[in-house]
Amino acid sequence: MRRTRLRGPASGLLAVGLMVLLAACGSDNGGGSTSTGAGASTTPSKKAVGMALVLPCGSSDPWCNQGFNAAKKLASEGVVDLKVTTGSPQDTAGASQVIRQYAQTGKQLVVAYSTWADATNPVATKFPKTNFATFGIKPTSNVALFDEPIYQGAYLAGMIAGGVTKSNTISGAAGQDVPLCHAEMEAFEKGAKRTNPKVKQLTTYVGDWNDAAKSQQAILGQVNRGSDVVLACGGAQATGMAQAIKNKKVTGFGYVSDTSSQAPKNIAGTVIYDPYPYFKKMAQDTQGGKFQPGKLYSFGMPQGGVKLELNPNYSVAEIPSSVKSEVEKVQQQIMDGSFKVPYVPTGNGGS
Repeated sequence: MRRTRLRGPASGLLAVGLMVLLAACGSDNGGGSTSTGAGASTTPSKKAVGMALVLPCGSSDPWCNQGFNAAKKLASEGVVDLKVTTGSPQDTAGASQVIRQYAQTGKQLVVAYSTWADATNPVATKFPKTNFATFGIKPTSNVALFDEPIYQGAYLAGMIAGGVTKSNTISGAAGQDVPLCHAEMEAFEKGAKRTNPKVKQLTTYVGDWNDAAKSQQAILGQVNRGSDVVLACGGAQATGMAQAIKNKKVTGFGYVSDTSSQAPKNIAGTVIYDPYPYFKKMAQDTQGGKFQPGKLYSFGMPQGGVKLELNPNYSVAEIPSSVKSEVEKVQQQIMDGSFKVPYVPTGNGGS
C-alpha cells in the first residue's frame, strides 16, 4: 500500500491465474482533485451508501488505480453514491482535513486509502455515526481496517522464481521495511526455496515510496550482484523494476495492478490486490448497520482479494512444467485451507 510519511500460455496455470490477496504503495500522480460520482451511475439506488474515497495519489498510480476502479465498479452497480479525492495531502493534518470534510457533508462511509489511522481516528471520534476505514494496526469503534495478505500471492510468485532462475539468486525491492512488504519478501523467498533449495535472496528497502529512479538503481545493483528474478513492493518500485530489467535476461514480478506493458517480455506476472470485495462488504455492513464496532476486513485468496496474474507475453525464461503443476497444487491447498503461507511481518531489515 502507499505509506505516508507517518510511517502466458493458454492452458493450465497461466490461463487460470493464481488467486491471492494483496495491498500497495505508489508514486503520486494526483493533484488533489475531487470527482463527484467518479464513474457512478447518474441515478444511484435509493439504498446506495454515500461513500467517499480519499486517495493519496492519482488514479493512474498502480496502488490508487486499484482503489479507484474498485469504487467505480461499486458505483456503477448502484451500491454506493461515490465521491473521490485523488492526490490528497499525505501528511496527517492535510489528510485529516479531507477526511473531515467528507464526514461533515454526511457521507456514511469514508475510506482513507492509505496508512492514515493517525489522520482518521481523531475525526472518527467527532463523527460517531459515520463509518471510516483505513490501513493500520488496531480498529476502533467506527474505524475499520483493511488486511493485506499479499504475501500469499508472493509465495506462489516465489515458487515460479525458483523454477526460472539460472543464477540461483533472486531479489526483492520495497519502499520501506513495513509489515506488508516484509511479509511479501519473506514469502517470496520461502516459495522460491520450495521449488529450488539452492536459491538465495537479496532484499533492499530503498527508503522512498515515490522515487522510481532510486528503485531502478537499487534493482540494477541487485542484478549486478547476480539476481535474475526480481519482486517489487511499491508502485515506484514496480516502475523502477520494469525500467531496470527491460531488455535484460531478468524476470520481474509486479505489484498491485498490472504494469507488464512496461516490460512485456520480462515481467512474468503481478501480485494483484483487489479492494473491491473490501469496499462492497463495508458498504453492505454500513447499509445493514453491521459496520460498528469497527473490524478488520480480510479477503485472502479464497475470497478473491488477491491474485497472481501471469503475463502471456513473458518470454525471457520458461516456467518448467513441474513448477507449474506444483504451483497449481499449492494454490488449491491455499484455497481449501490445507496450506497456510507463512506470515512474517517483521525481522532484520534487508541489504
